[in-house]
Amino acid sequence: MGRLSFRDDHLACVRFIRFGQFFQPLKPGDIIAKRGKVILRRFSLLMICLCALSVVAFAQVSNPPSEASPLQVGYVIVTPHPDNIGGLVVFETFGRTSGKPTSQATVLPGRISTKASFFASSDITFANNVGFAIANPGGANASVTVTLRRFDGAAVSERVITVGAHQQVAQFISELFSDVAAVLQNFNGTIGVVSDYPVAIMGLRFSEGNFSTIPVTTLFPLIELPIPDLAPGVGGPGAVILPQFVADGGWSSEIVAINTTALPMIVRVDVFKQDGTPLITKLNEQSASSFLNLSIAPGGVITLSP
Repeated sequence: MGRLSFRDDHLACVRFIRFGQFFQPLKPGDIIAKRGKVILRRFSLLMICLCALSVVAFAQVSNPPSEASPLQVGYVIVTPHPDNIGGLVVFETFGRTSGKPTSQATVLPGRISTKASFFASSDITFANNVGFAIANPGGANASVTVTLRRFDGAAVSERVITVGAHQQVAQFISELFSDVAAVLQNFNGTIGVVSDYPVAIMGLRFSEGNFSTIPVTTLFPLIELPIPDLAPGVGGPGAVILPQFVADGGWSSEIVAINTTALPMIVRVDVFKQDGTPLITKLNEQSASSFLNLSIAPGGVITLSP
């Protein structure tokens, strides 16, 4: 059981934001005003540090609307019109909008594969961690084996995650391997991912409030697999997947699409929740889950911003 102390004389609320989901504020009985202590009955202070949670304490209620809204997490499919499926380049800017200064990192699209590997690091002393997202755009459940290896390649632990059809999961390595003592301090190694059904993976490295993209190496297949058809007009040849999308709760994703061809290009952008249902969000002043008929001039670019 951990405790958080506040030295000022204001009623304090605590909010926890983690990579994969949003923790609601603690119930009033857990919050003590005026130099009090917050008792964390469900999470230890150690685990909060390990999960790289962003803890926000505020006097009274003064959050801007985007930060006060619950965090939404999911993934994105960008689909070109069938008449022009080549030459589409897509990436995402993943950022934290709460606090000063804000932080952001460029995230490249996921590649559909059944076997991949990426760097893993964690250290409670410096609040270091690695978060990863696995999106399954296909029509069947994926059984994903995640293996944690030390710097010398020795396997430390293994977990099996089921990612449902058209769904997504996101976790920190300290969450998934919370019972592994080696993860608590100065751990460096790799994560190996093997799936019985093709999935897309991305990773972010967190360090003392900052974060950066981790390259994910596809080990199999060596050829690039197309995004499956999720619905009529969504996915298929030329489509691109962004395995992690966030909106509200002090976080945001900005989507950039570039047309490298000499012809105009029409694309659509579809945003999905972790359970595979449409995620309604506000991009370019429009609230929707599907953004249709987006025109990109030859050699041009469009940006979808919150």
